[in-house]
Amino acid sequence: MSILKIPRFSEELELVPFDIKGKELYVKYFSDGVQAGFPSPADDFKEQKISLDSKYLINPDATYLVRVKGDSMYPTLQKGDLLIVKSDKELTDNKIGVMSFNNTDFTVKRCDKKNNVLIADNDSFPNIKVEEDDTILCLGIVQHFIRDL
Repeated sequence: MSILKIPRFSEELELVPFDIKGKELYVKYFSDGVQAGFPSPADDFKEQKISLDSKYLINPDATYLVRVKGDSMYPTLQKGDLLIVKSDKELTDNKIGVMSFNNTDFTVKRCDKKNNVLIADNDSFPNIKVEEDDTILCLGIVQHFIRDL
């Protein structure tokens, strides 16, 4: 008999549980954006409402949150970033996923399918070459992230 051990999150990631209760919350949203240069006094702020949970937590059964604890994806992802990960999305070329390589702990890496490499965006960390007999277990694709300033 062969028992497969499910990998755990590496020291680079921390699972952040969330619970959906009640109705959606809406916040003010200015669809015209804000100028990063010189503001125009003629700009009117057209206030709308947007539900962050309906935008970012669509299909909550296939969504989970994980916090970045390591530096391997710096500067793209930084320590403390909250990742919104979707398990119902396909791992395609150049996407960032939460993956286990050959049953190791889960980590976050960019996928280069053309060259069969899992990429660490930080040059101080090695990339992982994926050979034909290697196994990648992908828990989901990073769709969004939240960074505190």
